[in-house]
Amino acid sequence: MANSAAQVEAAKEVLIKRMISQPIHGRLTPDNCTIILMDYQSQFALSINSTDGDILIRNGINLAKIARTFSIPTVLTTIGQSSFGGPLFSKLQEILPNQEPIDRTTLSVFEDTRVLATLEKIGRNKLVIAGLWTDFGVAPSIREARQLGYEVFMVVDACGDVTLSAHHLATEHLCREGAVPMTWLQMLLALHRDWAPPEAYDVLLNIAKDHANAHGLEIQYQRSGLGERQPRLANDKPRERWWPNALRFRSDH
Repeated sequence: MANSAAQVEAAKEVLIKRMISQPIHGRLTPDNCTIILMDYQSQFALSINSTDGDILIRNGINLAKIARTFSIPTVLTTIGQSSFGGPLFSKLQEILPNQEPIDRTTLSVFEDTRVLATLEKIGRNKLVIAGLWTDFGVAPSIREARQLGYEVFMVVDACGDVTLSAHHLATEHLCREGAVPMTWLQMLLALHRDWAPPEAYDVLLNIAKDHANAHGLEIQYQRSGLGERQPRLANDKPRERWWPNALRFRSDH
């Protein structure tokens, strides 16, 4: 779908006005962020040389699971889906079945009026962005997001590029320009914050156990040796409950 320059600029002006009216630089919570997962497609994945492709795909899937678990608004987007890019990874679509990917022709997601309109409707001032390739689509998108006034968190281990140097250089430049780097596990722990709710405890351990490498192995060892559940302190009281879909996640690690 083609976007005229005038349409794109008008949509950006709407977002800028919204960003000016909202404070940023607070902590990341499920209530103040939007996740953008971009270009997780076969053509881009096959060219990844900056990291192990299987790990990269798994990390992107972990972000989708985090989005579903915490009910965080998520934008799925592709580029050239019917031509060179190919379809979105089926596993991502399974995790977020009600999300229809926005197929773009532009490198930056912020040059597509449908993406701009979706973000304006969501109305949040923090973006968590990950995708393929780091320097090809992720970097231009993050730069434009910063120019529009968003606080941007870049999930670096869910991004990949055709070479390791391309990924590192793009990441370094984006960090200098104000993007906040983090891993998918750091994001999970930042959103979690409270061990008291029993459903929160179970969900966090389930995702970390199956996907957090050595830390996951440690959790498996501790749970097998100490029982399925470690007791919580008597004075631990729930403070915040952000886990509406926790039970669903427990059956789909």
